[in-house]
Amino acid sequence: MVDGHILGRGARWFGSFACALLALLSLVWIGRDLTVTGSLPDLWWSWTGLPADRPDGVLVSSLYDPVLVVVYAVAAATAIRSSAAAGILGCAAVVTVALRVPGLWALNEDWLRAPGGLDSELRNQALLSAGAAATLATVLLISVAAARRPADADTGYGLLSPEERPPPAPGDAAAFVASFFLWVAAVGIGGWTVYDAVDTGWSAYWHQLTGEGTLGSLLQPPPAYGKWFTVGLCLTAAVGALLRAPLSRPMGMTASALVLGLGGADTARQLRAKVFEDFGALPTDRALSVITALVLLLAGFAALWALAGRAPEDPMAQPLTGWRESGSAPPNW
Repeated sequence: MVDGHILGRGARWFGSFACALLALLSLVWIGRDLTVTGSLPDLWWSWTGLPADRPDGVLVSSLYDPVLVVVYAVAAATAIRSSAAAGILGCAAVVTVALRVPGLWALNEDWLRAPGGLDSELRNQALLSAGAAATLATVLLISVAAARRPADADTGYGLLSPEERPPPAPGDAAAFVASFFLWVAAVGIGGWTVYDAVDTGWSAYWHQLTGEGTLGSLLQPPPAYGKWFTVGLCLTAAVGALLRAPLSRPMGMTASALVLGLGGADTARQLRAKVFEDFGALPTDRALSVITALVLLLAGFAALWALAGRAPEDPMAQPLTGWRESGSAPPNW
């Protein structure tokens, strides 16, 4: 969609501003939930899925919100000067739409609208927030698609600013490492999601896909839906990395952030349950789930490290900086 394309200055600034607004939306709900749980550790344990006594109300934010805040912050900060701004902003927009749109149907379901079941004002505020985020992300995605243009290989004077250069593709080693660990993450998450479907039965698993009775917070995507989206993003980025597609770098880093969130939450739950103190006595499925959580952490870090490194420069695509022919006009004349 955006490989080999760059954005103009106006589109970059709009994208950065949109990401800042999206981050602010999530931060507002995180701040609100802090007043409900009373402390950041309690909020974290609620995000991980551990049961908590919250007599003062329900939560709105979920584990995905801090991950999204990081994605938005990085996108807003780097889009101004990065040649990969189109991919960075496009990935942030796609992830936002994918994770916020489920709230538009889940928050309108009868089981949430039942009298006495949920504060209608809070539900309406969460619904408005999800709709605003999805709309803003859609506008951002459209603006990226409309404003992108082919990267200039030459300005005529031998000078290119960093944001005008073609988006860098991952190097051979980085592409292999990232692709391998993204595949590992996809298999780990997808495998356990299939296991849950077989173990609980289709009727119960359907609720995991739709969110009915399984949401830990109002803006949380349905559990199985969120995991399958992460699997799809990992696989797409892994294939793109093997093909040396420039878009695979921002997409892979975004997927790695989601994997780190899921792996971190699972590992934190296992540590709190002190499963490592008597690991040998655990049932096989429980032991495998513990190992998978650690593998997801490793895979997320490894893929992120591989893709975040400085991409190799293509000497054939870059002009001689500072050089121009005798008698030619100076840059930006």
